[in-house]
Amino acid sequence: MTGKYRGLIPLLSLLAFSLSSPKALAIELSESAPNATEIQVVPVETTPEPRHVELRLEYPSDQKVLHKQPIQLQMRLDGFPLGVDSDFPRKNEIYNDSQGQSIHIFIDNRPYFEIDEALWDANDDHEEYYDQTVELDIPFQLEPGKHIIRAFPCRSYGESIKGPEGMRHPQSFIASTFYYHTQKDGFGASLTAPFITYNEPQGTYQDPKKPILLDFFVSNCVLSKDGYKVRLTIDGENKRFLVQWQPYYIYGLSQGDHKIRLELIDPQNKLVPGPFNDIERTIHID
Repeated sequence: MTGKYRGLIPLLSLLAFSLSSPKALAIELSESAPNATEIQVVPVETTPEPRHVELRLEYPSDQKVLHKQPIQLQMRLDGFPLGVDSDFPRKNEIYNDSQGQSIHIFIDNRPYFEIDEALWDANDDHEEYYDQTVELDIPFQLEPGKHIIRAFPCRSYGESIKGPEGMRHPQSFIASTFYYHTQKDGFGASLTAPFITYNEPQGTYQDPKKPILLDFFVSNCVLSKDGYKVRLTIDGENKRFLVQWQPYYIYGLSQGDHKIRLELIDPQNKLVPGPFNDIERTIHID
């Protein structure tokens, strides 16, 4: 996304939260904590989630071979209306997309693209009963061979719907394999081994004084201080271990380009194998 505007919670209140809340343990610094003029990574509570969200990939089916581009996707989403504002305080704290709630879709290791409009929906005036069908084309060309699609619903401010922590296949998450043109090897990744999906930040941001959302999705493992953890590296130097699966705010990024890297680390402090487990994105601050 481009043209993102981020709202700002008073920094002092967030720092007070990080000192007083058990959630502060979600950040283990590999060096001494930075001072107030340096980059700050502050854990924030996960937005309350709907009781029941289910996302299903109707087409293509798993392992299907497709022969025509652009490749069409069809999904079914229950319990999470698209294109509406996420009416929570966080929408005033960080960037809130005027297009509303959406599905973030990842093909192989490319950055996500999104859809925020359902082809058809029926509801009973309650969010948990929304039943929507979504159709869209993959907006780029694929090479012949194997490909992997991942997708999950997101709030209008980019935070992913995560579902129960530690589940192998949360109902809010899609992970499926398909082939284009031929069933030869292509993009390879295990969908049953532990992996992460880098979600935010992505794109261009307008105000270096405002926080930027850090968000990711965890599959097939549970984060903890002594178990699996996510290593965050900012600009190749600022490194921290994240040991709770929750959103974070990044403060203190100056104008220009910044590299955000996420790695999934195993209980022996080694990088977990797999193409999803070491991802770096470059974002820009105007």
